[in-house]
Amino acid sequence: MPLHESGKESLLNLENTEGHNHYTGNAVDCYSSKDTILTGQSAAEKTAPTQNEHFSVSPELEKIPINFRINSTITYYSFKHFKYDQSKKLFFQAWLKENELQKLSEKTDSLRKSYSLAPDSQKEAIATQIINSEKQIIALNDEIPDMYQKAREEEDRYWLAASPEDINKFQEKIKLYNDSLWQIADKQGKQEALQSEIPDTITLYKPAPKAEEKKAVVPGGIIYKIQIGAFKGKIPEASNKLIKKISVIRKVENYVDDKGLKVYTTGNLRSYSDAERMLSQVKQEGIKNAVINAYQSGKKITVVEAKKLNSEL
Repeated sequence: MPLHESGKESLLNLENTEGHNHYTGNAVDCYSSKDTILTGQSAAEKTAPTQNEHFSVSPELEKIPINFRINSTITYYSFKHFKYDQSKKLFFQAWLKENELQKLSEKTDSLRKSYSLAPDSQKEAIATQIINSEKQIIALNDEIPDMYQKAREEEDRYWLAASPEDINKFQEKIKLYNDSLWQIADKQGKQEALQSEIPDTITLYKPAPKAEEKKAVVPGGIIYKIQIGAFKGKIPEASNKLIKKISVIRKVENYVDDKGLKVYTTGNLRSYSDAERMLSQVKQEGIKNAVINAYQSGKKITVVEAKKLNSEL
């Protein structure tokens, strides 16, 4: 799944050599080979799904902390904690797509600024770029949570079959791992960086960061949207004009809620801070009564619930 940045090589190149898939990147490497035989010793390992390839990441990437909750008792903080190569690969690919999503969102924001300053002769072309970017953002926001969930479910199968002793051993291992991170942070005077969960994904095209620069990856399925109107029956003419105006530079969606209201929204955002920024932009564009809505797996929930689930409170 190559990602590209203007003027740079792809983050991830895939080439096939004598039946082996070798994934190589500028800053990090991962490897996948179809002829690796996986064997297991515990009861949980014997339940592993058939694996046709071996997938591993570079030692540099293995040192980067993640934050991936599998179930109520198991959370992974390192790529080393994955039990199955296929789920590790899914997590890694979703992680790269989050990085792609972040850059695409920044590009779209830049296009909106260009649109507001551009002469009328250029606005149509810029608006087309904005709409295309919005479509890509929507697609990624649909795809990323699904990939994380598939990786989570596959790993959870291992732990459902694991013995209490296996689970206790892993939890002790996690405790030792976290203790070691705190010790490193204490020596470097960076405890504050470890105490706060950072929702941004790691930018993998940069040189491998030093220990104090590492950030945690916090995947999740929460999506924020900006509600620009909710109507029952005919839309008022003034509101209709505003929605048409904003749809020129933003992707506008609508659905009918359980009260029969037709709700119009724009944006598909993975963090509340991004939603706040878009809300401010939308209000400046004329929708003064716009509000932030939150959704989990397509179902509307309260913003407070979403922030809690996303560790944003």
